[in-house]
Amino acid sequence: MADAAEEEYFELIEVHDRTFQHYSVINNVYLAPVDEDEEERLVLEARILLEVFQNRLFLVPLEYPRQVLECGYGRGAWATQMALVYECQVTAIDIYPAELSEEPENLVREIWNLNDRLLPTYRAGQYDLVHSRCVGLGIKKSRWRTYVRDLGQLTRRGGYVQLAEFYYNIQSDNGRLTENHAIYKWGVAFRTALDVDKDPRAYRNFERYLRDAGLTNVQTMSVHIPIGDWSTDPRQQAIGLLNRESMEELVESHAIYPFTQQLGWTVDQVSELTDQIRDELNDNSLHLYLPLYIAWGYRR
Repeated sequence: MADAAEEEYFELIEVHDRTFQHYSVINNVYLAPVDEDEEERLVLEARILLEVFQNRLFLVPLEYPRQVLECGYGRGAWATQMALVYECQVTAIDIYPAELSEEPENLVREIWNLNDRLLPTYRAGQYDLVHSRCVGLGIKKSRWRTYVRDLGQLTRRGGYVQLAEFYYNIQSDNGRLTENHAIYKWGVAFRTALDVDKDPRAYRNFERYLRDAGLTNVQTMSVHIPIGDWSTDPRQQAIGLLNRESMEELVESHAIYPFTQQLGWTVDQVSELTDQIRDELNDNSLHLYLPLYIAWGYRR
């Protein structure tokens, strides 16, 4: 049972037949739905990322973490797997308190707006691994530097911070995607809406943010996650089919609120564009992919 201070985080609002967290939309924090359809897509997205990383839950050279902090747990797939596989103590925080299908005893869920300072509520030097993934849609652009600094301060000596964010700019491996495609138009509109107070390209500063947070051995990498089964590699084909399923849902779920409430689009305009996009997502000749950027640093 939530206490009085947390009740506002449980309040929901219906917008164009999708369910949103009332607190998030009125404070312009997280503008994607929190309904069952989006929760299922988040589970699929977690499965895709596990496939991309070849069943590795983290990329940092950490043998056996004891204390883990997960920032933005979504549907809890990563946090649950960490708790089960490593039998470590996992603290998972998110602005929306979604119920989990499985909740091990060593997993604790807490409500937290990542735009608020994490210290001193969370203790400095406490965690072997601080994991932040796919939270960019809810982080204010003015918060990113201090957010990563907080993550660094929460990490104990010998521990790591790992960041991962999508860049929502669907691209073409062969250059066949043009400004006339609905996918391109969606990307321009989506990033325009985000630019109000978010940073859709925050990944460009990850290395600097991690170093400014006092972390060393900073490394960065990017992954092109295919959309569709156009790749000649069977493993990438399988990933691409899953990602196409995810993206067919994402282009509507992530657009319906910001496009209508911030950009002044009608629901019909959003539906027309997303219908065109779904056709394009199924066009393997475009060789589509979604970029993912990962960075990590070590607390010496």
